[in-house]
Amino acid sequence: MTVEEFKQKINEITGENSILEVYVSPDFQCEQTYAFPTSLCVCWEQGKAWLQPNEFMQAFGEDITRVWQSCADFGFRACADIEMYNALLKQLGEDAYQTAYLSEKLNETDNEEMEMNL
Repeated sequence: MTVEEFKQKINEITGENSILEVYVSPDFQCEQTYAFPTSLCVCWEQGKAWLQPNEFMQAFGEDITRVWQSCADFGFRACADIEMYNALLKQLGEDAYQTAYLSEKLNETDNEEMEMNL
């Protein structure tokens, strides 16, 4: 997949007309993206996850085309729940896992708080 195709698919998920929410992890470094600060993004409703570089960390004039291409090469992965999300982080390396790991208890706590507020 080309970078342009990859960005187009991201825009389809996150675009202005989209009502879908996307979770973006804290940025981390991994070999997949040449240690450039990267986030794992997830659209839980579609069950899709992808990598995206943190462009705010891009130095003025720095070309990160190869980083975007490495994200496109990673592609869109199945990600239906926190367990799958954490497994993807493990595949990306220790820094990714340590930085962006989500506790499954977090999900249970959020659900309990929501029920209590109703």
